[in-house]
Amino acid sequence: MIFSCLIVILIYMAVMLFYAYKFKTFKTYDLDSMETHTHFSILIPFRNEAENLPLLLKCLSELNYPQHLFQIYLIDDYSEDESNAVCLEQIEKLGLRNIQILKNKNLATSPKKSAILTALEQIKSGYVITTDADCLLPEHWLLHFEHCIQQTKADLIAGPVRIIEETSFWQKFQVLDLMSLQVIGLGSFKTKTPLICNAANLAYKLKTLKALNAFDTHQQQISGDDIFTLQAFDQAGKTIKAIVHPDAVVWTKAQQSFKDLTQQRIRWASKAKHYQNKTLIGLGILVFLTNLILVLSLGFALIFESFKTGFWLLWILKLIADFTVLKTGNQFFKTSLCARDYLFLLLIYPFVSVYFAVLSLGGKFNWKGRSYQV
Repeated sequence: MIFSCLIVILIYMAVMLFYAYKFKTFKTYDLDSMETHTHFSILIPFRNEAENLPLLLKCLSELNYPQHLFQIYLIDDYSEDESNAVCLEQIEKLGLRNIQILKNKNLATSPKKSAILTALEQIKSGYVITTDADCLLPEHWLLHFEHCIQQTKADLIAGPVRIIEETSFWQKFQVLDLMSLQVIGLGSFKTKTPLICNAANLAYKLKTLKALNAFDTHQQQISGDDIFTLQAFDQAGKTIKAIVHPDAVVWTKAQQSFKDLTQQRIRWASKAKHYQNKTLIGLGILVFLTNLILVLSLGFALIFESFKTGFWLLWILKLIADFTVLKTGNQFFKTSLCARDYLFLLLIYPFVSVYFAVLSLGGKFNWKGRSYQV
């Protein structure tokens, strides 16, 4: 049994190191003296985000890009707080002209996808960029997408996302967890099979999206407007690229409690059964098996004296792989977390990961004050 477990861990280790290497192959570039031509439509669904909207709108007002070349669409998903009033107040205060507030038209089972489809009805050409209402956007955000479009003529472009650092344990956990997902996800864009992206920093050509009817296949899935859109573009053989540049990073807020984090991870996991990318499915199974092996190995080591050497070997190999991924991510994202945080979070990760996976097998999850079946 120990030999089979070791084989799984070694495969996991090789895969993690491979994607970490791919992430490091992204090259830096300059935006000097670049002419701008592309028109962008920025789509931001929101529900009960009165607290976050002022900072988001301030970021939008400070974007370094010709105002006639981008339009902002805020789509209100039946907010029950003062979100709409806050939007109107901040828009007037900041002097934003190129912005519209729309009401969600219930065009899909998923409220977020419905909000995006509501805005798409208003857009005729150019590129669509999606982000979230709790995000902070960099000043040169659109310029980086423009640079990628000019260089590659990409149909879909994914950008980096990081968690705003806070002090609680579970918020630190999310910083490292998302950072590892970014390394693997963006690193996969350097292979023939891009795996995952994040809708908080995602752009796609409107003409290609409509030609593929990319939303038709996943309108009924509550989550996954990013990964299923990526899947549709990849299956159609479209040009897919990623931006990995410090000045293109979108910052997003962490879930504020373990309960909220659990609900988020169940929601994320609920879409896995609809994946069609075999590499992504295989990676998901590999990650789950690896974490499950480590959890079970602790029990075996406590019961069987002969298993203790195998226990230490399995854990050390897993820690080496994960630490390499996080070190690669930290060289780019530059978090302020110390080595103690890294070690402790890596030690508990297998247990938390298995816990989330088991919960996602059935039941319900809550999102934005609504309840959904897994």
